[in-house]
Amino acid sequence: MASCTRSTHPVPRHYSFGLWLTSILLFTAATTPTTKGCVEGERDALLDFKTGIVKDPSSRLSSWQGRVDCCRWSGVVCDNRTGRVVELNLNPDYLNNETSIGGEIRPSLLLLTHLERLDLSYNDLSTDGLHWLSRLTSLRYLDMSFVNLSMASHDWLHSVNMLSSLEELHLPDCGLTDLPSSLSHVNLTALATLDISDNLFNSTFPNWLWKLHSLSYLDLSFSMFHGAIPAGIGNLTGLKELYLNSNSLSGPIPIEIGNLNSLELINLTNNLLSGSLPTEIGKLSNLNSLFLSSNSLEGTVSELHFAHLTKLSELDLSENSLVISVDYNWVPPFQLRSIKLSSCKLGPAFPGWLRSQNSIEDLDMSNTSIEDVLPDWFWNISAFSINLSQNQINDNKLSGEIPSSIEKLTQLRSLHLNNNSLHGHLPLSLKNCSGLVFLDLGDNKFSGSIPTWIAQNLQKLEVLRLCSNMFFGNIPTELGQLHHLHIIDLANNNLSGPIPRSFGNLNATKTYRQRKLTSLGQHITYGALNAGRPASRYALPFFDGTYDDSITLTVKGKSLIFITIVYLVNIIDFSNNNLTGEIPVEIGSLSALQTLNLSRNNLVGQIPMVDKIYDKAYVVIKIRIARWTTD
Repeated sequence: MASCTRSTHPVPRHYSFGLWLTSILLFTAATTPTTKGCVEGERDALLDFKTGIVKDPSSRLSSWQGRVDCCRWSGVVCDNRTGRVVELNLNPDYLNNETSIGGEIRPSLLLLTHLERLDLSYNDLSTDGLHWLSRLTSLRYLDMSFVNLSMASHDWLHSVNMLSSLEELHLPDCGLTDLPSSLSHVNLTALATLDISDNLFNSTFPNWLWKLHSLSYLDLSFSMFHGAIPAGIGNLTGLKELYLNSNSLSGPIPIEIGNLNSLELINLTNNLLSGSLPTEIGKLSNLNSLFLSSNSLEGTVSELHFAHLTKLSELDLSENSLVISVDYNWVPPFQLRSIKLSSCKLGPAFPGWLRSQNSIEDLDMSNTSIEDVLPDWFWNISAFSINLSQNQINDNKLSGEIPSSIEKLTQLRSLHLNNNSLHGHLPLSLKNCSGLVFLDLGDNKFSGSIPTWIAQNLQKLEVLRLCSNMFFGNIPTELGQLHHLHIIDLANNNLSGPIPRSFGNLNATKTYRQRKLTSLGQHITYGALNAGRPASRYALPFFDGTYDDSITLTVKGKSLIFITIVYLVNIIDFSNNNLTGEIPVEIGSLSALQTLNLSRNNLVGQIPMVDKIYDKAYVVIKIRIARWTTD
């Protein structure tokens, strides 16, 4: 019987090479991304989601067609190897003229079980429940900013808490009202970013918040929280940014905040916080920005509060009752870019520690009880010559003259020295501050004539306030050449002579207002897109190279404070001087003028046509002319 025996013939070398090559090809095929389309079930889920969209003015979902691979659809990203949908991003790209979509969020999204990133933010979407979210267990990033979740408020937290892989959660301005105070189990162990700001919780802080130990960013602002800040906040030792501003929080700032060694930013502004500032804040060596304004804090702030704040660049303690008590020769460990201390007590001496600050851009020391001569070195701080904005040291009792060294501030944008006891002539060196947009020297003791170089050198001026001083002589005709000027207040001086006809050239205020409003809309869109926060939370920045500021003006006999909307105000006030002659007929062409106050002068003649001075749909004109005679 024949038996099977192993062949003794050698394997040809070319066969051995072929087997090796085949193995390599099979391995390569198994590890190389395929070109197959998306999974059919996930494509159908996306198409079902599209059926809920009833508004798509820029046709953003036009590529979502059944015969097209869904991995090539707009906003859809797939895994190159598996074809699974891993990202759905429908955030509108406003910079490329995309608009928001509108409709109902269909729960079919629960079939996208491999989804890692979901961004439906800044769309006109709504849903009556978020139960489908709990099925997306691979989700690491969720952004539904400005989506209407008011009908899903009852279950949003339960659904989100099922997402153990979630690292970022953005739900600002979603109409949420329910926030359970406790959770049986906190599953969000990977969560690093939590933004549930601008909602309607109207509650105290829930206990489970302080168990999110991976948090580095927490924004609970503008959400009607009340009560105290719990000591448990000290458990969030990895926190880098904390926003609790614009709520109704009360009680003291807990000393446990000193445990947050990673903190780079604290914003507790606009609350009802009271008590003293804990010295533990001085331990936060990584802190860049400290915002505590508009509370009821009191007590003394000393060098201890800043002991280790070597990285601090923004400090805002304004609108509190704090007393800043440091040695005159103290040299801080930081270099501040922004200093806001209005309504704190700094005086009576001018704070000497400012001399060491070489990077100041934004300074507000208004109403700080300073009773001192303005030191020459104040204008010698080197960084001032680079960029200085919002230099407000008004409402103190500063005396002396403006020194000639102010000429170094060539980039000065806004100068408030109002409500002090400064005297003398306006220094010629001020003309070197050619970048000035906002100049308020009102309510001082300045004298002399109003210099013509204001018009020749400060051509960017939008606001000029020299009221309640001792200026005399004629109003310079050249001021009418300041085409950006929309607020000019020269009231309560000793000015004489006629009103220059050149002021009829200020008619640009109408186009100015329209341009600014257009820019405002653009800013809100851009700010929301890029910062992920409503632009309305913060002070408005520059528009079209111009400056938005605050100012106190007398309108209808009342002192009114205009904040951030100064660009909308158009006022000429020459009241309570010794002006003579007739009102120039050219004044009647100022179509955007809102208030014209020429009262308490010695004007004669006829009142010019005023029908064109105001837009009846927008403002009311006020003309007050006493001691009036007609032909």
